[in-house]
Amino acid sequence: MSNELEYYRGDSWAKGFTLKDKATGNPLDITGCTFTMTVNEEKEPVDNTNELFSVTGVPDADPLTGKVSFTPTESDTDQTPGKYYYDIQGEGGILGTKRTVVKDVFKISQDITKT
Repeated sequence: MSNELEYYRGDSWAKGFTLKDKATGNPLDITGCTFTMTVNEEKEPVDNTNELFSVTGVPDADPLTGKVSFTPTESDTDQTPGKYYYDIQGEGGILGTKRTVVKDVFKISQDITKT
């Protein structure tokens, strides 16, 4: 399943994810979990030199839904249009230690409005 994200340059809106148990397909109970989405110029970076930005996730009011959302700022997405890469890492709660739960393409497209 693709989790490719596309934003227009300078846009800021929330993108939500439903995290599911791979074995059962049911939503994960994300009680006590924290999440971070990081966007980088490189698909397989060796360090954070080309990191564009990082955003903290906001879990749904009901953690049993497995839903978490991320809202980059206007300055986060005010990047040269192109193909970038992101991952989401979570830790705590059912996840325990830090682990990557989503990884895919983050595309920034050119917009029309410049104000």
